[in-house]
Amino acid sequence: MSAIARIASIFFLASAAQLASVERGNIYGDATYYNPGVGLGSCGQLHQDSELIVAVNWQQMANGANPNKNPKCGKYVNVWGPKGFVQVKITDTCPGCAYGALDLSPAAFSHIADQAQGRVKVWWNWA
Repeated sequence: MSAIARIASIFFLASAAQLASVERGNIYGDATYYNPGVGLGSCGQLHQDSELIVAVNWQQMANGANPNKNPKCGKYVNVWGPKGFVQVKITDTCPGCAYGALDLSPAAFSHIADQAQGRVKVWWNWA
C-alpha cells in the first residue's frame, strides 16, 4: 500500500475530533461541488464546469475589500478524497462553507469522488 493510500485510509477512519483543521500542513474538511458557470467568481472571472477549479471557504479565503485582488486567486491547492487526488486553481470563495471546506467544480470533484456522493471528507493543502 502506498504512503498516500495509508494516509488516506487513516484519515477516513479518523473521528470528528481528529479532523480539526490545521493552517500549516494538511487541512481536513468537507468537499462539495457547484456550477461555476453561473456567474463571476469572487476572483472576477468566469469559469466552466469542465475546469479544475475550487471555491475556498470564506474564512480561509479571507477576502479583503476587493476580493478580485485576493493574493490567493490563481494559486493552487492539492486535494485528496476517497477516489483520488486533484490539484485545483482557486477562483472563487464559498460563503456557505465551513472552515476547512472546499467547493469544487464538477470536473474536479469527479477526480476525488463520485458526484452522486455530493459531499465527502477530504484533506488538502496549499500547493
